[in-house]
Amino acid sequence: MSDSDHQRTVNATRTSFTVVEALAEREDRVGVTQLASTLDIPKSTAYKHLTTLCELGYVHKEGRKYELGLGLADLGESARTRDPLYGTAKSHVDRLVSVTDQPAGVVVERRGNAVDLYRAWPTNRPAAHGTNSRYLHCSAPGKAILAELPDDRVAEIIDRGLPTKTDRTLSTPSALREKLDRIAERGIAFERGEQREGRRAVAVPVVRNERVMGAVYVAGSTDRMKSKRFEEDIPGIIISTVNRFTSDI
Repeated sequence: MSDSDHQRTVNATRTSFTVVEALAEREDRVGVTQLASTLDIPKSTAYKHLTTLCELGYVHKEGRKYELGLGLADLGESARTRDPLYGTAKSHVDRLVSVTDQPAGVVVERRGNAVDLYRAWPTNRPAAHGTNSRYLHCSAPGKAILAELPDDRVAEIIDRGLPTKTDRTLSTPSALREKLDRIAERGIAFERGEQREGRRAVAVPVVRNERVMGAVYVAGSTDRMKSKRFEEDIPGIIISTVNRFTSDI
C-alpha cells in the first residue's frame, strides 16, 4: 500500500475487520476482555466495535460472549460465487468428498491470507467448524500455496508474523522455509495438528501457467487420517483431482 493509499484508509474500519477476523479464528465464543487482550486494543474499543457489529448482524452476542453472526453468511457466499474458480472447484471438491469420505475443499490466497473458496463434508456426517486459519503457515493448503509462491512474496508474508496455533505450529521463519522446500520438492503438504489439536490434512497446490491458483485439501481427525491412508492413499487421490481441476480451469 502506498503512502497516499494509507492516508485514505479509515482506522475504525480496519479495527472492525480485525475484530471479525479474530472471531473467525476461534471455534468458541469470546468475551470482551479476552478479545481486547488478544488484539492488544483497549477494552472500551473492543466493546464499541463488538456492539456496532452486533447491531449490524455481523456479530452475535450470547450472554457476555461473542461469536460471528449470520449476517456475514450472505456476504461470503456472494463473494465466493463471483470468483471464477468457484464453479470449477465445487464439482471437483464434491467428488473428492465422495471418494475419500472426508471433508475437503479449495483454499486460495488473497492479500497474504488463506481463504476457503469452497469446502464440503460427507453427507453422513454433519458439517463441523472446518474453516482453515487465515494464516497460511499453519495449514496444509496454506503451506502448499506458500511453497509455490515467489521467495519475495513468501518473505512479505513471513514478515507479517507467524502466530502459534498449537505446539506443532511452524512459528519460526527457518523452520517454515525448510518445510516449504520439502513441500515444493514433493508437491504435497501435510498438516499434523499445526492449526488444531487432533486435526490432520493433506493438500496439493493448483498451478497453471506457472502461477499458483490455490490448493486442494482433504482434512479429518487423527483417528480417520493415519498411516498409509494419510501418507499415500489420500495424497494420490488429491493429485488426480488437481490434475482434472487444472485442466478444467
